Order: sequence, then structure tokens, then C-alpha cells
Amino acid sequence: MFFGGGGGRGGRQGPRKGPSIQHPLKVSLEDLYNGKTVKLAVNRKVIVGEPKVCQKCDGQGAVMEIRQLGPGMITQMQRHCDQCNGKGTEFKTKNERKVLEVHVDKGMKNNEKITFREMADEQPNLEPGDIHFVVQEKEHDLFKRKGADLLVTRDVSLNQALCGYTWKFNHLDKRTIVVKTKPGEIIRCEMKEGDKTIPFIKMIKDEGMPSRGNPFVRGNLYILFHVRFPEDNTLSEEAVAALRKALPEADVPPEYDPMEVEEVHMDSADLRHFGKGGAVSHSAGEYDSDEEGGAQPVQCQQS
Repeated sequence: MFFGGGGGRGGRQGPRKGPSIQHPLKVSLEDLYNGKTVKLAVNRKVIVGEPKVCQKCDGQGAVMEIRQLGPGMITQMQRHCDQCNGKGTEFKTKNERKVLEVHVDKGMKNNEKITFREMADEQPNLEPGDIHFVVQEKEHDLFKRKGADLLVTRDVSLNQALCGYTWKFNHLDKRTIVVKTKPGEIIRCEMKEGDKTIPFIKMIKDEGMPSRGNPFVRGNLYILFHVRFPEDNTLSEEAVAALRKALPEADVPPEYDPMEVEEVHMDSADLRHFGKGGAVSHSAGEYDSDEEGGAQPVQCQQS
């Protein structure tokens, strides 16, 4: 009693609770952004009339059975009561169809539960269990979600990366938003963060998901850029001249005599093949002999 045990026993008072039921609830990212109420019908078993104590097992759910193994030998066994199916009571049930209004709150996350208390099947001497609707977030064509933040990946051309980029999209609440780079702003392939090289990412503040319980506080929208270079690996002389004039840090070839140096060009490569160049080496004893039948083992004789 001193430690809040409740009557000195410390256990749960009242009837035990029956098993709960879980139902998956697939929800779009739009619904998790805006909130939604859906009506779902569930079927449950309810008790008809008053349950009665099973006469066969006297409410124990099991009966004792005596068997004779041989002359003067008997054994006593306990087995499941087949009359009440081990429940200790006899009762009738009927199916009840119930329509539930399931409220999906703004900002709910994947695997969160929406609970309806004591709406599971009824059983004698037990409180009905709960029904849990488990939120399952559907994949979105545009956005990736983590917590309250959203992420979108955009491919931009080299022209857009250098000269300016504009992107129009419909947000999850159907607002039309136009994203623009600032005048003269460059979208890079990657950026430095201390000693690390990380992807080039921009952020639009407060355009992420609403927070559950406080939907006026929103996460952020992150944009990951991939700069797409021209598919044609060569440019016209006019394009090269224009770019060399417009862009800073143009190439300044060193002075050399083509007759005295060796000029080479580059081929496409895969970094996974780095370290695998050159001839395949063999350890000693693994070379094939030129003679038919291969090399013969050396034999030593002792006189």
C-alpha cells in the first residue's frame, strides 16, 4: 500500500483484457500532410445473452480423465474440455458490423497506431481488446520523407546549373510553387564540408511536413541536385569558343613542340577496374610448359 500497490497486491485490478487486433491502413503522403478522416467497417463478435458456467468442467476449462493402463494400474490425465472449448463458460455470439471514423492526423508517421479501445471481439470474463489501425505510408512519386523533412532529387543541365534554373511543382496541399536560383547563382556537382565532399543540396525552409500535434511547425524541403552534362561528348568549335570566352579559368596549354613530346587522348574508364591493369601474374610453378604433356616433376635418386 505504501508503494502504490493498490490493496497490497500491486497487480491489475478487475477483469483481464482480451487480445487486440491490428489492421494495416495504407495512407498517401498527401493525406499525412493534410490530414484525413476515413470510414472503415469492422466485423466483431459480441456475446448474446448471459454466459453460463460449463457444467462438464465446472468452469475450469479442463476435465480430469482416468485411464486404466493394466491390471491394478490407472493414470489420471487432464484434457481440454470439448464442451466449452476450454473457456469454462458456454455462450452464444453474433457478428456485429461497426463503422468507425478513423482520423489520420497531420504529420502522422509510418507505423503509428490509431487505437479504438475495447472494440475487438467480446469474450466472457474479459474486457474486449483494442483495434489498432497501423499507418502504412505509401511511396510518393516525387518526395522522400524522413521525420518532418522532405527530399526531392532534381536533374539539371549544365546550362541550367551555370545560367539559372527554374522549377515549378505542385506541393502536397496543391499549392503551386516556383523554385528559382538567385541571379548569378551556380548549381554545383558537389560541395565541400570541412574535409568531406558531399552532394550539392539546397533547402526551402518550412516547406516540409507538418509536425503532429503542432501542424503549424513544419519541417524543411531539401533539394538534391545532379548536374547532367551534355550527352554528346564533343562540342562544336563555336560552342567551345563561346564557353572559353564566357567562363572563367579557361585552359592555357603549355608551350611544347609536338614533334618532341608524345600527345595522348583519354578513354572511358571504370574506377572498379583500378588496380587490375597489366598482365595476369603467375606464381612460381604455375607456368605451362611448351613441351607436350606439360612440365615433368624432378625426380631424385639416391645411390
